[in-house]
Amino acid sequence: MAAEKNFEVKVKKWLESIGVYPLGTAKQKMKVTPCGYYEKRWGGGYSKSGLPDMHIVVNAINIDVELKAPTGRPSEIQKHNITQINDSGCIGVILYPDRFDDFKTLVEGVRKCSGHTAGLKRLKNALSISNCAIWKGQK
Repeated sequence: MAAEKNFEVKVKKWLESIGVYPLGTAKQKMKVTPCGYYEKRWGGGYSKSGLPDMHIVVNAINIDVELKAPTGRPSEIQKHNITQINDSGCIGVILYPDRFDDFKTLVEGVRKCSGHTAGLKRLKNALSISNCAIWKGQK
């Protein structure tokens, strides 16, 4: 378990170094311009069984990551959920330490991609002036 926790810390530090912060981080604590957020999911009755360990959003794209120690093995429900995430058009990954560089390449590619965000921003703006409530921080 310690190896997986150490790997998790490494992943979080790297994400923060590129501007992906824990959900709820205060702006004054951000050292790099934010481009996304992550949230750690806790097992043991705190979340649905088999959900990936981390939910990451980068540049409006969802990436769900199941972290594994070098000798760890995903359960059948974890494999099923990662498959369902990928089949829905999002990104689901079972991540081992020896593939961390590949994961970084994936996230960097998502971070640099801007083709999809203009259309998403237009949709968000259109919805914000309709009866669909998108909160913009005003009371």
